[in-house]
Amino acid sequence: MSKKTTAIIIESKNDYLIGVKKNQSILYHAIESIIGDRNKQSSWYMTIEKNRGRSELRSIIVSNSIETISKDWVGLQQIISVHRMVKEKGKVSAETAYFISSRNGNAFLYEQGVRSHWEIENSLHWVKDVTLKEDASKIKRGNAPQNLSTLRNIGINIFRKNNYKCIAQAIRLVANDINKLGQLLL
Repeated sequence: MSKKTTAIIIESKNDYLIGVKKNQSILYHAIESIIGDRNKQSSWYMTIEKNRGRSELRSIIVSNSIETISKDWVGLQQIISVHRMVKEKGKVSAETAYFISSRNGNAFLYEQGVRSHWEIENSLHWVKDVTLKEDASKIKRGNAPQNLSTLRNIGINIFRKNNYKCIAQAIRLVANDINKLGQLLL
């Protein structure tokens, strides 16, 4: 996301929570430095979960200390760090993600929001890539990739609206049954 995007979001009277990638090096390093200073942390929350043989520790830190960040990030109120440590099958992995927000919230609020976003992102992208093989598509020119992505989204939404939890199974059930497919559209 760009600085122009934050201005458009704020002008439309909405709020944003935007992930910051390493390729935004000035912003990324500023957030890293601020979050690393305990005196600049305004809110902190941690969760530990265990399910399906996987343990996950998630800590969220929020800071209101945005003085050193460019004013070009219109509406910026807080910065957020989400650190995840996962242990699964004896292997430990860790990642830290940074976000900027135009809202004033606490770490618990952001934990819920970021987690919901990740669940949606992961479930949609996983289905589109693994089940519908979107990343393997050879169609790369013009508007065709976006058009096909939209059609895939429509198909996924139709199946989910009809209470199919597994998209691959839903495709197998209706692939050769035009009547069944037509019923899903009603």
